[in-house]
Amino acid sequence: MSKITILGAGQEVGRSAILVEDKKSVVLDYGTKIEPVPPKFPLDCKPDFAVLSHAHLDHCGGAPLLFRKAKPPIYMTDVTLELSALLIKDSMKVARKEGYPSPFSKQELQRMVKHTKIVNYGEHFRLGSMSCQLYDAGHIPGSAGIVLHSKKSVFYTGDIQTNESNLLHGCALPKKVDVLITESTYGHKNHPERRHEEGKLLEYVEEALSNEGSVLLPVFAVGRSQEVLLILEKYADTIAIDGMVKAASEIIEDYGVHLKNAKKLRNILSQVKFIKTHEERGRALGKHQIIVSSAGMLGGGPAVHYLREIKDDANSKVVFTGFLIEGTPGRNLMQTSIFENLDERFEVKCGLHKLDLSAHADKSGLYKIIKHINPELVVCVHGDDCKKFAKDITETAGIEAVAPANGETLEI
Repeated sequence: MSKITILGAGQEVGRSAILVEDKKSVVLDYGTKIEPVPPKFPLDCKPDFAVLSHAHLDHCGGAPLLFRKAKPPIYMTDVTLELSALLIKDSMKVARKEGYPSPFSKQELQRMVKHTKIVNYGEHFRLGSMSCQLYDAGHIPGSAGIVLHSKKSVFYTGDIQTNESNLLHGCALPKKVDVLITESTYGHKNHPERRHEEGKLLEYVEEALSNEGSVLLPVFAVGRSQEVLLILEKYADTIAIDGMVKAASEIIEDYGVHLKNAKKLRNILSQVKFIKTHEERGRALGKHQIIVSSAGMLGGGPAVHYLREIKDDANSKVVFTGFLIEGTPGRNLMQTSIFENLDERFEVKCGLHKLDLSAHADKSGLYKIIKHINPELVVCVHGDDCKKFAKDITETAGIEAVAPANGETLEI
């Protein structure tokens, strides 16, 4: 193994893509930067192989581009394949609706699916002269950290979580490797105590329901929505789920082997109301006080419809449970109490709350990974201030750490 080139997620969050070259080349992830629109994609590459860490668009959303003029084998877990195909199809639909071109076609997505090789955690497989293994990343169902072995060993975290959640166990890690390529999303922040945040969610829900209000939970369809459903288990029969949450939950339900308690999630999904038509959406709030719906940052999806319905009700609440990217409608709403997108603008008078139920490792978790791996070099990617995180690692852990920009190549 001789070179690592950052094609995306260098000193930024989004469009993750890392090219590793030995005698052959392998790209680890090939995602999109979905905000602001139109989405941005990684630098071009023509790898011999590809491996996807997980099914969030910032890691998988550009993968069909690899199949425009080539057919590289692409490796991932079983549920990652199904969820990636679901989200990529939806991204193409959003592009058509919003009026910007998708850089790939349905045929290229089909080629991606056709050339996917399903692998399990811990299974060894060959990528030319390199051997590869996937480790459970604990981020979303099917998420994987990726180890490559050749002259040097490399561990790419993808998105990773060291702590367990209601949905998943925490990550599994390899033993010592030479180079650690780590996400840096929360390299400068520790999350609040998880049980405290879950308790606050229950408090918000109970307060709204006791005052005959409603609760809107805009969520990421994959991972976060199922986590929220597990926290709100006792309210299952008052919950309606809409948008991509429905399809993603049905897929995840089929792959219970990846979950901490598949039986509990199945039981909850058997009680909630799945919104299937526009007519049902129009009646949902009259019958169900809790709405769990995409999109997590209010960039689109049915969540905007429900926000419009409750915006003037002081007894209702909007509760965000995840990261809100700067410039997104959700972030702007929290800052100004004004919702605005390309089509409309209105003031929101109901309660607005934000909780931290992150599926990413925080600062202490990332340092635990570094200590466990004990690498010779740490490469910091996928963060708003990767340079500062790299500097802190060098000063605190005494390990060489760098934060290359997109397009930069490291010799290892």
